[in-house]
Amino acid sequence: MREPIQALLGAIERDEGGIAVVWCPDMGLREWLVGEVESLVPTATQPIRTSSVEEALTFPDRMVLLVPDNEEATVLDLDGCRDRLRDEDRPRTQPIVLFLLRHGDGARALAEQAISLSSWIGGSDADPEALAEIDVAAERARFEQETATTPEGWLSSWRAGRTQQTGESFAMAYRAMLLEKS
Repeated sequence: MREPIQALLGAIERDEGGIAVVWCPDMGLREWLVGEVESLVPTATQPIRTSSVEEALTFPDRMVLLVPDNEEATVLDLDGCRDRLRDEDRPRTQPIVLFLLRHGDGARALAEQAISLSSWIGGSDADPEALAEIDVAAERARFEQETATTPEGWLSSWRAGRTQQTGESFAMAYRAMLLEKS
């Protein structure tokens, strides 16, 4: 299972002056994800929020959290501004982080109309919610392979005090509880 926050930060850091996309499942979580990114990035990036591509372009030395009002128009604007985004006279030193709904108009525009932008972004995108989903059967099998017992068996020993309480065992207990059958 990949760590969603690390994947998110990796996408943002992958292309210093490029564009990263954060896929959001819905509008409510989009706002939460914008706040998470804002709180996770170094303060030196001086993140700003905007819904305007034009405003995003005026701050090449600051991380821009681009939260579009109209996703399709924003994606098409960014696609049309590639030359301005790669301005050699005033190169971007911080990325633009674009927040799009997973199955929204922006995703469709990116796939169907903004092919060059899509290829530029390639690999600099993250879907934290999808990464947070786990395949319980596969994770249980991995747990059993690593510990030679089921999550329930491991927790039985833990709860009975037969397992030493260390940072590693607390992490294992948390993992086991996530996989425990009710």
